[in-house]
Amino acid sequence: MIRAKCGHIVEEKYVDVHDGLCRKCHSNFSYIIDLESNYGEDALVQYWYAMILTNLSSGDNEQESNCLIEHLIEFYQRQLIIVPSKEKYIKKMLYMLNSLQQPFDIESLK
Repeated sequence: MIRAKCGHIVEEKYVDVHDGLCRKCHSNFSYIIDLESNYGEDALVQYWYAMILTNLSSGDNEQESNCLIEHLIEFYQRQLIIVPSKEKYIKKMLYMLNSLQQPFDIESLK
């Protein structure tokens, strides 16, 4: 057993096959990749809005949510280099994900 990138303890063979992620994180990550490839970028943006309004704001699975967000930020930072043709979309996703990690107080803008 070893510690995966996400900090979870897993079998070494599983981490080697799934880019350093534990089973649950890999499953969450794969779901999002499938959603984007099957239904497009707009569906993924809608998914994130739904996640923000339901799961992430409740604080029930804060550690799990933060783990997934960190993996997604890493993924989209790599995609920004690999797929420059989708720069506008990728930057939108990075902005959204980073704002989830470091939310700001709207009242402070007044």
